[in-house]
Amino acid sequence: MNEILGLSFLAGIFALDVTAFGQVMISRPIVCGPVFGYILGDLVSGLWISVIIELIWINAIPMGTSIPLDVTAVSILSCVWGIKFLGGDKSAVIFAMALAVPLGFLFRYFDIKLRFFNSGIAAWIKEGIIRGRESTVNYGIYLGLFLFFIKAFIFYFIFICLGQAFLKNIFSFIPYQFKAGLGFSWYLLPIVGFGISFFSSSLGKLGCFK
Repeated sequence: MNEILGLSFLAGIFALDVTAFGQVMISRPIVCGPVFGYILGDLVSGLWISVIIELIWINAIPMGTSIPLDVTAVSILSCVWGIKFLGGDKSAVIFAMALAVPLGFLFRYFDIKLRFFNSGIAAWIKEGIIRGRESTVNYGIYLGLFLFFIKAFIFYFIFICLGQAFLKNIFSFIPYQFKAGLGFSWYLLPIVGFGISFFSSSLGKLGCFK
């Protein structure tokens, strides 16, 4: 349990980097994947997971009101589930990644809800400034950061625990032929990712290639 709490806490810190604080890109899959892979004792799998997710969703960058799939959540849950609970087997890691993708959209949903709630905090800060209470600016910022962190911490804690409880049993029921296909996807998905990245760059969707 202590390890799960620690992983959830670290995941919450990485989640803050997406939009709430810092934005120094540690939340990108290419960074958080290897970090969690190293912590869990399988740097290679963590790096491979990050490469696949980064290439496929390289243009999934939150900017302004645009809130895409949360690739940080997909990367971290894929690493924890695939490496810690499924032993780092190639087919198991791809299976974990497939299950983590819908949760990236679920995390996005909670993020949107929290942003609407934070608009109330912004109104409270504005009212405080009008009344001469400048300290409300600091309090509002700290409260917003705390809520972003708590949201992420609870999210990761719940789904890491669920993965520990059910993931191995679910994977054991998958037919051997399907597992073989998942194992083949370990090598195929990076190629698909390169294709998606090239296609995005050709359409001018990647700023660095404009």
